[in-house]
Amino acid sequence: MNGTTHMAVGGMVGGVTIAAAVAARTLSFDFFGYEIYPLVVTAAGAIGGLAPDVDIAHSRAGRFLRKFLRISLISSAIFMMVMFFLPHTGIAFLDGAAEVGATLDRGFAPILAAFSILTIAIIEKSKHRGFTHSIPGLGLVSFPLLFMLVTGVMFVGANIAVSAQLGFVAGWFSHMVIDTFNTRGIRWLWPITKKRFRLMKITTGSANEDRFLVFCVVVFVCVYGMVLVGV
Repeated sequence: MNGTTHMAVGGMVGGVTIAAAVAARTLSFDFFGYEIYPLVVTAAGAIGGLAPDVDIAHSRAGRFLRKFLRISLISSAIFMMVMFFLPHTGIAFLDGAAEVGATLDRGFAPILAAFSILTIAIIEKSKHRGFTHSIPGLGLVSFPLLFMLVTGVMFVGANIAVSAQLGFVAGWFSHMVIDTFNTRGIRWLWPITKKRFRLMKITTGSANEDRFLVFCVVVFVCVYGMVLVGV
């Protein structure tokens, strides 16, 4: 499927949280102790819907998201290592961030830094519809979100971080589901098996893909309606 379809569906998946917030008459809601911001979830869902195609160097995701992911992950690795060695400074922001290491056990900082670097290496070496379009790939992308939900770690910007991660993972998953309707399908169980799974034979960029997107819009409008009325 093309980038427009992936971004649209990813954004609509994230948009379910907006419908839920509207139904509850609130701008945010609690999720595992974090305050979730629906607009952040929706925007991240659109980006996540495109992100698995970072394994294509000439794709929209390959051109822009690779650079974004490199910067984000390298920055995260540096941040974690700085927090690992940083003593208390008396500066509220820095000491609040340093408490991440103190609360969890400072041994986690090098692990998370290594995870960031490993992710970059895997993405750079991935072939199209290989690791990034598989359950193991989804698991790797979900790790930061699961880590925060399980540990409950708090730091400056943690609520926004969890909101973004939630939308990004949901969008990533939607990309995989949508590509299952494509002619080529995807290898959900790669590298265990190279078997491609597909539900339909929709060709990328075809009129059938346009019809598929319209169908998705109708489905999500119905879902939003049910959420709003509390069904």
